[in-house]
Parts: sequence; structure tokens; C-alpha cells
Amino acid sequence: MRRADGHRDRRYRGTRRRHLDRRRADAGLPDHHGHRPDARHGEPGRGPLIGRGAPRARPLVTGAISRLTSTPAGRSFGLVPLGTFTRTLALAHARHVATVVAALLIVGLTLDVAPRADRILAQAANQSALGITGHLVWYIALRLADLTGSLMPLGTFLGLFWSEVTLTQTRERVVIWNGGRTPLQAIVPLAIVGALCGMIQVASIGILRPAAVAYQIAHGLGDYGERFDRRLQDVPRWITLDNQMIKARLDYRQRRLVDVDVYEVSADSRLVSRVAASSARPAAEAGRWIFTQGSRWTAPREGDPTPATGAGDAWWFDEETITLPLDPLWLENSGIDARYLPQATLAALASRGDGIPDAASYSTWWHARFAQAFLPFGMMVLASAMAMTLIAHRLKFSAMMTIGLTGYFLHVATNIFVWLGEYGRFPPVVATWGMPLAMIGVAFALLIRLDRMGQR
Repeated sequence: MRRADGHRDRRYRGTRRRHLDRRRADAGLPDHHGHRPDARHGEPGRGPLIGRGAPRARPLVTGAISRLTSTPAGRSFGLVPLGTFTRTLALAHARHVATVVAALLIVGLTLDVAPRADRILAQAANQSALGITGHLVWYIALRLADLTGSLMPLGTFLGLFWSEVTLTQTRERVVIWNGGRTPLQAIVPLAIVGALCGMIQVASIGILRPAAVAYQIAHGLGDYGERFDRRLQDVPRWITLDNQMIKARLDYRQRRLVDVDVYEVSADSRLVSRVAASSARPAAEAGRWIFTQGSRWTAPREGDPTPATGAGDAWWFDEETITLPLDPLWLENSGIDARYLPQATLAALASRGDGIPDAASYSTWWHARFAQAFLPFGMMVLASAMAMTLIAHRLKFSAMMTIGLTGYFLHVATNIFVWLGEYGRFPPVVATWGMPLAMIGVAFALLIRLDRMGQR
């Protein structure tokens, strides 16, 4: 360029020369000094790595999940199950879950113990201050063994939801995704905590709860001690079998019937016979009972000549063995809900099939004690998947309310399914395994969807 006075302006020579050198370097040619392009200018045929013309760097934090979950080119992340990330996040999840479960147990114990505190304290064998305190502490421990299995699933959902909220507030989830971990890889800490909670759940409903209820029954403590009293009762009970009805006082511990009346009916509901005896005990042969000090009446058969009395045949006996399909093990545990029975007893009753009353409840709870090992994990992984979907980057009141109410609905729905199984409305497998597996399936569907969004 020339100035107004006709002289060249030297200020523009260097600028133009540098521009030409940059273009020659981009083409892989030497500059005006004869120097080849070095690493500062990039490889032949490529633009410079730094400075003008260099590719624009992506920001560290973006709002698009496709960028957050995509793995940078050339980088491969291996899964380290017990690495620093897993340990740190698992401990955080465990703290939140433990806090929520403890809070629910405190509320549950308060509602359970407070209304009947006077009656519980009056049952203490030692009425001194120390004796009453020890009795109350022991009763609370027994109630904890029962309530833990009832409140653990809801506590795990709410606790994990709380943990996910903190990840959103602190932007830790964004950092995790930017580090190359996909949503599916980020659930390893959750799986560890879920497995631990599942073991606690199984131990609670399969071991601790039956043992606590059995102790209360044996010592007459609390509501269970009165409700499931195993002593001989003064009031008779009715037992309905396929074609027989039994009215008797039940001696649970001795497995016998006292002051028993057995009415046998035909398929068309016609009374066929009646047996009345002072007592009955099971015989060595299955399905047979020994009746003592009683009488038996048999109605005349249809078409037979009617006796002069018109009342059928009747006779007295000192002892007589009669076919009665009443299971002694069922009689011993009659009146106790299936959920409170020891696992061995529950398995034995469930194996009887439809030959005993309330067969559906025993089979349902036998399945439930295995299925609920997966229930805490199902609640937790669904809470995590919903949080990653609805509140991944910022908290919304409507989304948080949706997630919280969903957890409560799932807790109630799980109990309803089990109750329907107890009453025979659902098959035991569907009633017990349906909800946990459905939660896990829906959660993984959401996580896979997030992963696919990140790959676009």
C-alpha cells in the first residue's frame, strides 16, 4: 500500500507476510524464510491447533444431554466397580437412605408405641424404674424388627431421591457425565447400596419379624401377644373345609380340638353326618383324626327306606378314628398371618397346596420373601432414572412432587398387590414379583433412552 505522499507504509508489510506464511503453512509449504510448519502451526493439511484458525473448544459444561453423555473421541473409559467414584457416591447414597429410613422408623414407632404405652409398661415383670425402662427398650427393639421391613422400600426411594436432588444442586451430575460416564455406568454405586438394602429387607421380613412376633406371642407382649394368643380359648371357632365344617375350641400348642362338632355335607349342600366329641387329636396316618368320648349321627341315604324314627343312625363311642382333612401344622399356626410365620413353617404350609385353608396367603408370602430382595433396588433405580429424566439440570417443584408421589404410589401399590395375592385374586408369582420387576424394567428403559440421547 502507498501513503498519500507516495511512500510505502511498512506497517502493513509484516501483516501481509504473516498472512501469506499462515496460508503456506496450512498448505504444508515452507514460509518466506524456508522453514517448514512445526507443531505450533499444526500438521500439513490441517489448521493450527492454537491461535487464529484453531478449532473452537467445547465448553466444559453444556445444557444438552447429548453433549454431557457422549464420550470424547479417542477416550475409552473402563468400568471400575469399586473405584473412588463408586465408593464416594455409594457412601453418599447410603447416608441419605439411612437418614430417611431412620426418620420413618421414628415416626412409625411413635405412632405405634405412644397410644399403648401404659399397657406396655404395665406388662413389665419388674416394676422398678430400671425394669420398666429395660422392658420398654426391649419392646421398641421388637417393634423395630417388624417395622423395618414395612418401611424400608419407601425409605430407599425417598433417600435416593434426596441424593439425586443434591447431585442436581451441586452440579455433580454434570461433572460425572462430562467425565465420560453414561447414566447406565453411574448406577453402579446405586446397585451396591440396593443390594445391601435388599439383604436387610430379606433379613427383616424373613428372620427378624417372625422371631420378634414369636417372642411377643410366647410372652403375651403388646397387640401380637393378645391377638395371637396360643392358649386354649373359651370361645369356639369355625373352620371350613371342602365338604366339612368344624366347630371347636382350638388347643394350638397341643394340636387338638376340644368340644368339637364336625358337620359333613354333600355336594348339593345336604347334611350327611355329624360327629360330636369331647376332643380330637391327629392320628399317625395323614388325614385321620382320633375322636374321644363322643357320638356320631349319619343321615339316611337317598332312596333307602326311612327308619321308624326318621332320624337316621346314631351311636356313641369312646374312641373312633375318622377321616378329617385338617392339617395339624395348619391348626398349630391357625390365626397367625402368613407374614409373621418363620420361613420353615411358611415353606411347609405353602407346599401343602390347596389342601389347607388360606393356602394362597402362605404361597404368596413364601414368594414375597424372595421377591422383596429386589424391591429396594427397584425403588432406588426408578427414583434415580426419574430424577435423571426430570431434574437432571435444574430443580422443578412440579417434577419433584411427581417423583415423590410416584414413590408413595409404588409403595402402596406393592402392598396392594401382595394383599390381592393373599386373597387369591392374583397368582402368587404375579402378586409378589410383578412390582419389583416392573420398577426395574421401567427404570432401565429410561436409562437406555438417556444413553441413546447422548449418542446422537
